Amino acid sequence: MKYRYFSLLIGAFFVFSQCTTNETSEPLNFLVEPYLQYGTKNGMVVLWETGIPSTTMVRYGESVYDSGEPVLSESVSLEGLRTMHEIPLVDLKTETDYFYQIVSVSEQGDTLTSQINPFKTAVHDSTAYMFALIGDSQKNSRTPWAWERIANLVWQDRPNFVVHVGDIVDDGNRLTDWTEHFFPGGNILMSKTSMYTALGNHENDSDYYYQYFHNPPPEYYYTFYYGNAQFFIVDTNRDVTEGSEQYTWLEWELAKSTATWKFVLHHHPPYSSEENDHGDGWKEKSTQGTHARNLVPLYEQYGVDFNLFGHTHVYERTWPLKNDLVDEKEGVIYINSGGAGGGLEDFLPTRSWFTAELQTGHHYATFSIFDGTLVFKAIDSEGRMFDTFQMTKDNASSTSKVVQPPAPKIYPMGGGIFEDHEHVRMEAVFENLVIRYTTDGTEPTSQSTRYTEPIEITESTIIRARTFSPEGRASRINAAFFRKVQPLEPVMVENVEQGVDYNYYEITVDEVPDYSSLTPNKTGVLQQFSIDEIPTPEENISFQYESLIRITEEGMYTFYTESDDGSNLYIHGQKIVDNDGTHGMRERGGKVILKKGYHPIRVDFFQKGGGKGLHVSYEGPVTSKQIIPGNVLFRSVD
Repeated sequence: MKYRYFSLLIGAFFVFSQCTTNETSEPLNFLVEPYLQYGTKNGMVVLWETGIPSTTMVRYGESVYDSGEPVLSESVSLEGLRTMHEIPLVDLKTETDYFYQIVSVSEQGDTLTSQINPFKTAVHDSTAYMFALIGDSQKNSRTPWAWERIANLVWQDRPNFVVHVGDIVDDGNRLTDWTEHFFPGGNILMSKTSMYTALGNHENDSDYYYQYFHNPPPEYYYTFYYGNAQFFIVDTNRDVTEGSEQYTWLEWELAKSTATWKFVLHHHPPYSSEENDHGDGWKEKSTQGTHARNLVPLYEQYGVDFNLFGHTHVYERTWPLKNDLVDEKEGVIYINSGGAGGGLEDFLPTRSWFTAELQTGHHYATFSIFDGTLVFKAIDSEGRMFDTFQMTKDNASSTSKVVQPPAPKIYPMGGGIFEDHEHVRMEAVFENLVIRYTTDGTEPTSQSTRYTEPIEITESTIIRARTFSPEGRASRINAAFFRKVQPLEPVMVENVEQGVDYNYYEITVDEVPDYSSLTPNKTGVLQQFSIDEIPTPEENISFQYESLIRITEEGMYTFYTESDDGSNLYIHGQKIVDNDGTHGMRERGGKVILKKGYHPIRVDFFQKGGGKGLHVSYEGPVTSKQIIPGNVLFRSVD
């Protein structure tokens, strides 16, 4: 018996040793193989992800004649160990072929070396180039092969770069959608060609999106140049109404642009003939487009050539449009390319007035440009071209003339709240524009007060401002409301415990409901504002959460809800955040001044259909922006 007991100990030790060895010597491998981002005339960004922390190095070199093999004479590395690797290659030659290879070494000394891949820096402005358009590469169960096939076909066309108009994955918060579907399927393309992306609703504005893609700040909107074209990327999951941050930014950037060709990219369609996304056309009237139509006046005013988008999983190209009419001379062409992977959709039962071509099927598109000539092709998943056209600008060197000047920016953007006083600053896009403003609610004219320096306000004020050109032309009006408020007093509570009370409802609505007449399906206590802690259906649900938030430092606080679909947030019964309605993952915020102590907080949320999500965040005087943690949320107990 003693001998057997000793043998068991030896066996147990051997098993434990094996487990320990395996845990500490996990092989170094790629979670995401190397790929390219944000290629410019003089730079390229290389990214990859490893399963365990490792070193970061890229070996690279210019392609040379008669070398017999790639020359990797240069290298760049980062200090330390990491799993997500990102290295910018700088000071490269314009319109030049290069090769690159990554090398990562783990703490245990394992070395991971990638295959050698090529890339080319951006071309000179006068050179011909071609780029590919894809959208909605998300996985679906009916045609799970679609994205990889489209990526391979795009690579066969050897584009200079690729633009993606969103819904890259099915759920941006699900890591495997990135690591097991999107990146493996697209590797043959993305390892050799840079891709520029717009956010779709299925990305859910996730941290993974910002981790995996390298775009200029703030990343959800940005602009870049390639050749003689300028591209403007907008996030239509966020506010794009007139006067919003993105609307004003786009107006300014379009007004400043000197590019021959102008492309605006976003996810949602301004014009669409899809059968039921905008009202079921088999049963009722369709809006034939989304809220993205708010941006159309800017496209028409500033000479945008193409608006590219996805969202509906079809192909549709419009006639050139202006003022809701076909205008072959000055119109904007709208192209819906949502066929790179998502489940296919269909069209309205009757033809739309704006439609030039349409097709149901997985596909991608290409734009070949030289000077003032553009050749467009749409290609299906079998490699067959099903739509094409060519257009030529009469004077490719000319740029659109800015007739109406852009509106001024008012800082803080969108107004805000203040306790004692606020300093308001204004800015015009061009130095020769004059800003005139009013503070009495009237429309600013050429005789209104001229802005020369920041304005101090001490009472609640609506500032309306517009710019005037030297010829006397006036911009649209930008307005900002600045509200003077007093800090909210805390409530007095005796006994509290951590937690959030919730009521759960199963209900079909298009906006946050009036809960006063509803009976909850379930009630309980959670630790945070969460829709994931209890099992629910994927559609037609609603939550109302109530709690007390503990404030430890008096001052200005900003609260945010990011949700799909709608949500509202209240402090002391005052609506601070309005993020209501049916929409994709979208963040809205609002400000309030709070004294130390406990303050009632309520969050209302509903989910109708499609993706769902809810994140509730805040930031304050000593608190950086973060999800509201459970340790500051309390409920009163007897």
